[in-house]
Amino acid sequence: MIVIQTFGLAVLVLALAALAFLAYVYRWLMTRSVPDLDGRLTVAGLDQPVVIKRDRHGVPHIRAKTKADVFRAQGFVHAQDRLWQMEQSRRIARGTLSELFGEAALTADVYSRTLGFLRCAEEEWKQLWPHERELLSWYSEGVNAYMRQRPGRLAAEFRLLHFEPEPWTPIDSLALAKLMAWSLSMNWEHELLRLLCLQHLGPDKAAQLDNATPLPTPSILDALGETKSQGLLLTAERLLAEVAKAKAYMPMAEPGQGSNCWTVAAARSATGNAFLCNDPHLQVAAPCSLYEQHLFGPSVHAAGAMFPGAPGIMFGHNEQVAWGVTNACTDVQDLFVERLDPEAPERADHYARDGQWHPMDLHPETFLVKGRETPERRTIRVTEHGPIVSDVIPDAPAEWPLALQWTGHAPGHTFHCLLALLDAENCQEGAQAFAQWNTPSLNLSLADADGQIRYQLVGRHPVRRASLGLLPNPGWDGTGDWQGFASFDEQPSLPTPARGVIAHANNRIEAGPDAPWYGCDYDPGYRAQRIAEQLEAVEFLGLSEMRRLQTDAYSAFAAVLVPELLRHDFATGWEKYALQRLAEWNLRMEADSEGALIFHYICNSLLQEAFGAQLGPAQDAYLGRSFSPLAIVQGLKLTALTRLQHLILHEAASDWYADGTTGRPRGREAFMRAAIQRGVQELRREMGETTRKWYWGRVHQVRFVHLLGSVWILRPLVNRGPFPIGGDGTTPLQTSYPLGSPRGLAQVAPAYRALMEVGNWDAMESVLNTGQSGHPLSRHYDDQMGMWREGEYHVMPFSASAVDQITRYTLHLEPEGANPRP
Repeated sequence: MIVIQTFGLAVLVLALAALAFLAYVYRWLMTRSVPDLDGRLTVAGLDQPVVIKRDRHGVPHIRAKTKADVFRAQGFVHAQDRLWQMEQSRRIARGTLSELFGEAALTADVYSRTLGFLRCAEEEWKQLWPHERELLSWYSEGVNAYMRQRPGRLAAEFRLLHFEPEPWTPIDSLALAKLMAWSLSMNWEHELLRLLCLQHLGPDKAAQLDNATPLPTPSILDALGETKSQGLLLTAERLLAEVAKAKAYMPMAEPGQGSNCWTVAAARSATGNAFLCNDPHLQVAAPCSLYEQHLFGPSVHAAGAMFPGAPGIMFGHNEQVAWGVTNACTDVQDLFVERLDPEAPERADHYARDGQWHPMDLHPETFLVKGRETPERRTIRVTEHGPIVSDVIPDAPAEWPLALQWTGHAPGHTFHCLLALLDAENCQEGAQAFAQWNTPSLNLSLADADGQIRYQLVGRHPVRRASLGLLPNPGWDGTGDWQGFASFDEQPSLPTPARGVIAHANNRIEAGPDAPWYGCDYDPGYRAQRIAEQLEAVEFLGLSEMRRLQTDAYSAFAAVLVPELLRHDFATGWEKYALQRLAEWNLRMEADSEGALIFHYICNSLLQEAFGAQLGPAQDAYLGRSFSPLAIVQGLKLTALTRLQHLILHEAASDWYADGTTGRPRGREAFMRAAIQRGVQELRREMGETTRKWYWGRVHQVRFVHLLGSVWILRPLVNRGPFPIGGDGTTPLQTSYPLGSPRGLAQVAPAYRALMEVGNWDAMESVLNTGQSGHPLSRHYDDQMGMWREGEYHVMPFSASAVDQITRYTLHLEPEGANPRP
């Protein structure tokens, strides 16, 4: 009895302690950090008073009397709502996460500093034009002004982790831009994946797995010979594994990340005005990656969304032009195997180039790791091609280091382009504003007040000497070197076409025969096909069609594959039931759809039967089940689905149909039947045999996770979900999850949806997938989530009178020394 009483008392004490801790976190850490959106504040550094009006969702409409104050106020509101998110992002870019999170984050820091986001930003700052420096300085002044306003009450995360952030600098914004550009670059891991497939399968069979068929690039393995090739392959495997460790600390990148964007010319519009619709697909997280705002001041009037931590508008419009972007998915990265001096292993900082030994650039780095008495010290090695990324591996093999060349390592003029875009008066000027854009490679869409539309590929695209960069190149002989970059004037561009619509969804770029090599790692095009079909189906398009299309869960991939599945008859059993349901299915990946669930289990089984056993160590990567934290695409961006579809439609006999267990050859009929049976068996085993519980949203869900959600006691306060969600990686409503497993959370979903009618700006509609605020106890942390899930929007007014009508909060910022108003 005494033992039971003692145990009960201990449980009670622990429960009271947990409640006390929660009360402390809730009241003193979380609620005190939520900013005031009403009232008056004196802010140092302002030229004139600024008024910030917010609607019921906390979206700020900034009105300032000087251009400088517009961007100071933008920095101020970003800091109000998203300062912790900005701090987390700059620590990723600077490689200082382990100062807060200890040993677990060290790999991410080493990787970040190896890639050199901060080094690149510092070099870029030296080469910026005066107006770019001015813009970034204004923005930083606004961020720091907010930090000075609320010492100790900036965000709950700072209090929980016991530190105060350092002042924001223009270098931080530049480093964040580099980090975002990296997350939208995609090719280097594909080169390693191709290398592993080539070694395991041989050139002919490896080529069958790839959109780049046949592989026209000579293999580095041939140049190295069998013995040395094994060392390179081991390095490739270890590098991919090491990079994957950092996933939890790299929130900006996930497989399947992309966007939809389409424009409609006035001639095809039901209202007589052009339309632009954009929905970027980014990692599912809390808070959202994007932030909405409306900027008004001298020579600045624009509204839309931007990444917190940087000035300007990335997705939005000014008074004359609307713009949107998607990832162009071009190849802007190449790996090079560098040759070290075999006679002098101590000279690991020299590499072969043009028949001579050249010294590498060496960058000593010190990592302060929480919980360690002594810091970690590394030396980053950089060749003419780029940083030695294989040094991320602990005790990396000295022979054949891998260097990475990326267009983003060179200085650019990102913020000049964003500033010039705010001044554009038509589509042509909007496209020209991005002539100096470096990276990432983007599809830029524009629509203007004259009713015209335009597409423009923007970014720096390498012109290669001989290689196409599909596999790592030998660094010592120059065959894979870049000879320069394609000029802006020769990039693909399309003014208003006769059909009056332009759409893209990360699909293949249509370029002329003389165009430079843009790569082959595009989205297969299922989303783009569906969008184009729907836009062509209606003669005069209005907002109602646009809304439906942004949330369309129809799969063009399923439309091709389902008829092939239905050719295989089963007289009895669960297979017969499953195929009957597929025959009745509307091909929409809706959350309540039984057909969608059945299709995904069978599709997964087809992938496993075809590629599972034969790919060896490359299986997980090819099917997208292992991810890089800093590259959005793994598994060659749904290439496995494309190759599967081609197999089934066009090849009655194939080595890929062989039985994975016994290796015995099979025909297409036997392969298909075995896959259907296996898929239905797995569905019954995992979902049970009560078919009323068979619906897609049961296994396909979305959860918005905050970094602090890893602490169980804080999880209910900062995380949201999981929620059932429709779509998949092949639908306009893109909600991507790893191929090879139909069960699991969607890692990618639309972060922001915007519908813009050019000229009728007060009718703009938009929505975030969470909310404006990064403060978990703010009412605006998740107040748009319900609308987003239901396919609804809020208005984003532009005129002063329309803004006044939706205003719920008004904050006046007064310059220091001004006479206070009552």
